[in-house]
Amino acid sequence: MTDPLSPPDADHLRHRALTENRPVLGAWLTRASPDLLAALSASALDYVGIDCQHGLISEAEATRMTADAKPTATGHLVRVSANRPELIGRVLDGGADGVIVPTVNSAEEARAAVAAVHFPPLGQRSYGPTAPRLPREPEHLARRALLLAMIETRQGLDAVKEILAVPGVDGVYVGPADLGISLGLGPAQFPASAELEPALHTVVEAAKSARKIAGLHAGSELFTEHYAGMGFHLLTLGTEASFVSAGVERVLETAGTTAKNEKKTNGPY
Repeated sequence: MTDPLSPPDADHLRHRALTENRPVLGAWLTRASPDLLAALSASALDYVGIDCQHGLISEAEATRMTADAKPTATGHLVRVSANRPELIGRVLDGGADGVIVPTVNSAEEARAAVAAVHFPPLGQRSYGPTAPRLPREPEHLARRALLLAMIETRQGLDAVKEILAVPGVDGVYVGPADLGISLGLGPAQFPASAELEPALHTVVEAAKSARKIAGLHAGSELFTEHYAGMGFHLLTLGTEASFVSAGVERVLETAGTTAKNEKKTNGPY
């Protein structure tokens, strides 16, 4: 059944994630740098995740960067620092293509996030688009926004089906480190431990049943094939720092210098 708040012609990331035969791939931006955002957005990445929760970026800075960014085929998703309507509305007004909402543990909390994306009578979002390229009709503003709820606790995992059943939630996004901590497995989940993998399968199966997006903070491009095989639709491959480091190493290898460092895989940052 088609979600009435997510029509088939809505945001291109939503459509691509659910229809292409590969996961959409992204990078994580942790610093408030318009130049780094522009460089990542000019690449073949499907999206850039702008991190206002653990990165050195405020929602005000994220709003400024996305509002000033040149239009590209790369989407901009903002992970807000909390499930609060003023934060979600602000980054969407600034032109973000969607939001990733941390620590969603119940259908009630998912409905609160949906209400922050939508205007009355469906929600409680305040009207005030600031990015020049945005449409001005409230309905179009709300429909263009991808909404992913983060599953990163035992409570969220137990409620994942109910969270995905909330109209207006486009999918879920797993934070493996926090989920590992919550399940007593520790944060070293890049790649996911054998003990955490059943939880990831639970999320994928719930998303498949709901016909919605299953996303994951993979932390490295080395795990793309494995997670795509599990059924994840959306994967974050690393941060701007890890991308720069990997690029420098490849340049040096091409120049005939042995790479200094092996790829580290047990931390997302």
